[in-house]
Amino acid sequence: MEPFFYIIIVLCLSILFSFLGMGGAIIYVPLLYWLGMDLLTAIAIALLLNVVTTFSASLTYIKKRMVDFHTAAPFIVSSAIAAPFGAFISQSVPDTTILSTFSLVVALAGITVIFSKRVGNTESEVKASRKARFIIGIILGLFIGTVAGMLGIGGGTFLVPILLLLGFGIKSAPATSALVVLFSSLSGFLSHIGSLQIDLSLLAAMGFTALVGGQLGSRLMYLRHDRLRSFFEKYFSKMLGIVLLLIAVMLQYSLIGK
Repeated sequence: MEPFFYIIIVLCLSILFSFLGMGGAIIYVPLLYWLGMDLLTAIAIALLLNVVTTFSASLTYIKKRMVDFHTAAPFIVSSAIAAPFGAFISQSVPDTTILSTFSLVVALAGITVIFSKRVGNTESEVKASRKARFIIGIILGLFIGTVAGMLGIGGGTFLVPILLLLGFGIKSAPATSALVVLFSSLSGFLSHIGSLQIDLSLLAAMGFTALVGGQLGSRLMYLRHDRLRSFFEKYFSKMLGIVLLLIAVMLQYSLIGK
């Protein structure tokens, strides 16, 4: 595929997923793999694009004081520790095992997105206690880090619904999630850096595009009005969930006969 098409894909996905507080690797990995990339290379690139997108988005979110650092900290620490373990697993098992596991995780993510409740519409109050958020952060951070290292998924698809259930607002949940995904993806990428097999100029172009897309998506989050927010609450999460389920089915189908 021509580099131009990679750039367009990265721009669209980085805008969309930075808006949602996610890195987009849950789409990047299967897409890059289907476009002909080696699976471990696809995972490494997806994690790098996650890092750039969420870093770019987090700059805006932190500036706007939308990030809850107390909640993010335990997620960041435990996910960063667990990511190298996940990377070790992915480098030690066949591609079919990784793809099969990836499809199951994507299906779970799709179901989570579809049935998650958009609660906690206020931006100033968090309902769960700090102790509860710390314990949940440590436990789920280990899961997010392992998934990031093994499959190249930053974990935002799971984290945003969890933060909403903890009482976060519709803006602070994606903002806090983006910071966590930044560090889980960075740890996973550093564990996979030896797997990269791609032209460095194309990689740099994709990274710069993700940086721009992250800025556009995060600013759209900050500026969006009530009608756009209502659309995302009512419809988009369901559509994203359905897309993830379709990807899971396609991955399983592609494994038939291997």
